[in-house]
Amino acid sequence: MNIYAKRVENLRKAMRENGLDAYLVVSADPHLSEYLSDYYKVKDYLSGFQGSVGTLVFTQKEAYLWVDGRYWLQAQKQLEGSGVILQKQDKENTFQNWLKKNLKKGQILGSDFAVLNLALKKELEGFCTLRHYDLIAPLWDNRPSLPKVQIYAHEKEYYALSAREKIALVREKMRELGAENHLISSLDDIAYLTNLRGGDVEYNPVFLSHLLIKQDNALLFVDEDKISSTLKEELKSEGVLICTYESVIKELENLENTTLLIEPARMTALLVEALNFSVKLIEEINPSTYLKAVKDVKEIFHIENAMIEDGVALCRFFAWLEEALGQKQKINEVDIDTHITEFRAKSPFYVSNSFATIAAFKGNGAFPHYKAEKQSCLDIEGDGFLLIDSGAQYKNGTTDITRVVPVGALSEEQIHDYTLVLKAHIAISRTIFPKDIAMPLLDAITRQPLWEEQLDYIHGTGHGVGYFLNVHEGPQVLSYFAPVLEKTRAKEGMLTSIEPGIYKAEKWGVRLENLVINTRVENPKNSAYGEFLYFKPITLCPFELSCIDASLLDEKEKKWLNAYHQKVKEKLAPRLQDEPKALKWLEIRTKAI
Repeated sequence: MNIYAKRVENLRKAMRENGLDAYLVVSADPHLSEYLSDYYKVKDYLSGFQGSVGTLVFTQKEAYLWVDGRYWLQAQKQLEGSGVILQKQDKENTFQNWLKKNLKKGQILGSDFAVLNLALKKELEGFCTLRHYDLIAPLWDNRPSLPKVQIYAHEKEYYALSAREKIALVREKMRELGAENHLISSLDDIAYLTNLRGGDVEYNPVFLSHLLIKQDNALLFVDEDKISSTLKEELKSEGVLICTYESVIKELENLENTTLLIEPARMTALLVEALNFSVKLIEEINPSTYLKAVKDVKEIFHIENAMIEDGVALCRFFAWLEEALGQKQKINEVDIDTHITEFRAKSPFYVSNSFATIAAFKGNGAFPHYKAEKQSCLDIEGDGFLLIDSGAQYKNGTTDITRVVPVGALSEEQIHDYTLVLKAHIAISRTIFPKDIAMPLLDAITRQPLWEEQLDYIHGTGHGVGYFLNVHEGPQVLSYFAPVLEKTRAKEGMLTSIEPGIYKAEKWGVRLENLVINTRVENPKNSAYGEFLYFKPITLCPFELSCIDASLLDEKEKKWLNAYHQKVKEKLAPRLQDEPKALKWLEIRTKAI
């Protein structure tokens, strides 16, 4: 029997023993992180599906995995033999709708409240009987250990506000909302507020913890073995006291006759259930989310320097790749990840990659979140597109970039697709828009060149990016799939990705991605209509001129592209004067068209 099918059978036995009719498994940890430590990869353990997100529902006869369009092709392969059936998630086909239709009155749904967000718990309780059960811990033999990476301080030269000052700003918002206490479990918020970094979550420099902000101090619940005595004293001087990670439940149980601010979508149900009935909940977005989304002048300065570090590394890498392919060296998709990481790691600011590199050749590029494996990856040979989506964590910023490399001869269709995606990228990049507009509304501008030819892509156009923090951070999002909410309004200083694409199954994928900063329009033409912003590109890497059909670009598009390439050359060429191969690679690709 397939190992995953066996694990599903063991789970069903545990369901019967506990009187459960269905069991829900979400991709999450107690902090609702995007990337999970191995200890919390329950979805992978039960189904074999290794995509970063997905939701499992089990009954005694059925097992389903819901994933969005980014993962459909990947899931079809990885679920084979497991007995778990792929559900192609869209607005109509969701696990919630399935549960509504298929759970009968009186039947019980189980789930682990330690990793179930409070907002989802409330939604499920609206139509079914939900109970807290952790069925996985007794079944998972040799389960990986929780991470034990040391926590460290982000150097003071890289941030403008101390932990005390940031927490004071949060307290101001707490007072406005009438909250005496504020519980935070989202790791990016905690790392931002405390100016600390760690390595508990792969690719994200964060650490497993909870933070309870009170009126006169803040309690940081964390594994004490991971934080030095010197750092503890420094935090104490900032008004932050260290408590054991497990003691958060006890501290919550001791709260009485008070108010507590939480964000339901970023808080697990188990923590809230520990509260005394006399505690009044105030449910709003974490104030720190807005604070860290809007980068200040000092942060933007450092981020732009990080982009130079990244751009130099990419010039060196792409020059090496071009030479290696020209010499017919044997290179595969996994090698791409290895080498691009090596070039980035030469920077003194480099800490780690910011996500798993996507190096996808030919038909693998049609998988938006493809992950190359040694045993099955493609060699880079013959003719085709090589899509490379990669990024790094530097002490002075987080990067995320996608470029497409032509290998061998290209077809007219490939050049046409590349140019269309570039047109979509330029369309949104040169847009001027009102401050405070809901950013999901801007997505249609990006897609217009593709929609004109009845083409589209099944993911959002852009996501927020942290400052030496998570590569995916809100609240802003460029996606017409996302709801128009107050928290998605465009603010000056937000750092966002722009990444349109075209994906053709078994043929190729094209995605072109830059990071941009929401920047105020200087010398406005008409101030009577309020403040306007534009997307200032800060990623520094040229597009492939050999892939562009210039006849499809209008004069404004050519002007934008030439100006961007001129900026890339001006920023990077001085750092490459002693490296003729990398400099030549850059100069060829930044010529005006």
